[in-house]
Amino acid sequence: MNKIRSFLILGAALTTGALFLFLTACEISNGDETVRQVSIRVAGVYSSASGIASNQSGQTITSLNISQSGDQLDAIDNLGARWTGTIGQADSTLATVNLKGLTNTGVQVVITGNISIDGTTGTLSGSWIEPVIRSNVFAQAIVAAQPTSTPIITPTTSVTTTPSATAVATVTPTPVP
Repeated sequence: MNKIRSFLILGAALTTGALFLFLTACEISNGDETVRQVSIRVAGVYSSASGIASNQSGQTITSLNISQSGDQLDAIDNLGARWTGTIGQADSTLATVNLKGLTNTGVQVVITGNISIDGTTGTLSGSWIEPVIRSNVFAQAIVAAQPTSTPIITPTTSVTTTPSATAVATVTPTPVP
């Protein structure tokens, strides 16, 4: 009887330990991973030969290669730094954007403004915000043509029925003698 009790206690302890390890090893995602779908495509290489910002610290950033997944933006500048951001309000030709990144000297930067789309040209305009520098932002990119709504036409068929007489045959079995 003591052996069975010992096995039960050992089994319960091992099960509890395995459950504890399983629960502490699980990754739980948070709400920041939500991607909102928007009706504008802004992905492209936004560039300006004189620099995206009219004034900035560090080496001049002349291009941002922006990729898009829903309202989430990722970008790589011409110096290899990674930027992240989001699209705020958007319609089919205009989106408010916020991008965060670093200059090559490690200074934090926020670009806040708009991307407007005209045909296949995207224009980024707004503000470059560093802790001690504020300047205008301007760059353009070739972007994919914006999706357009295409009405779906479904053919309809109408069938008209008219009542008609139906003959019904009735069979009555005759008993066999």
